[in-house]
Amino acid sequence: MNSETKQYEQKLKISLKEYFYKIDPHVQVENQWIPFRSEALSKYSPIVDIAIGPFAYRTTQYIEEYDRLSEASSRLIDNLLHSFKLNSKHFSFERAIPDDYRTLNMVNSDARCFMAIEIEKTGTRKHRLGDIVNACSLGRMGIIIAWDTQFLKSFLKITEYFNYLKYKMRPTYETGNLIITTKEQFLESLTLNQQLSHTLDSS
Repeated sequence: MNSETKQYEQKLKISLKEYFYKIDPHVQVENQWIPFRSEALSKYSPIVDIAIGPFAYRTTQYIEEYDRLSEASSRLIDNLLHSFKLNSKHFSFERAIPDDYRTLNMVNSDARCFMAIEIEKTGTRKHRLGDIVNACSLGRMGIIIAWDTQFLKSFLKITEYFNYLKYKMRPTYETGNLIITTKEQFLESLTLNQQLSHTLDSS
């Protein structure tokens, strides 16, 4: 990860901490999160760029807690879904993107974290495929942040491929809890929600 990506990751982590602190001061936000820490050494253990807890290690479950966080952050999630729909308007899978957060909750209810966020500026197509798999597998919401238009198109094409395989009833990967945005869209959604929250608190 280069210095520019690290700066963005740190900025995003701070913004997410501020946002979720208002929802619940105990919500954890970590960067470079290891989901299988202290578990079997022989198990592949990815590292997630930014993860929002609570974090479920081993047999721990936080299904109800994730439901509650999803409800409390519904405006943010719905804004991100709106951005994802705009980004995907030329792809057939756009019709399958849910209109609101409730549908996302049904895909990976027993996740390892509430949000698993991967930020991608470099790397091969295989790395990007792995980002989607890790984000969707580990998070109640799997979020991909594409650094620029080139990476955005690549992630969307991979998602289109997964959905094509599903349509053809071939073995594929479930992306029903996936959200793909640009780095600008994610920060804008956070900023808008923080401004709205401030306005409501002041009224």
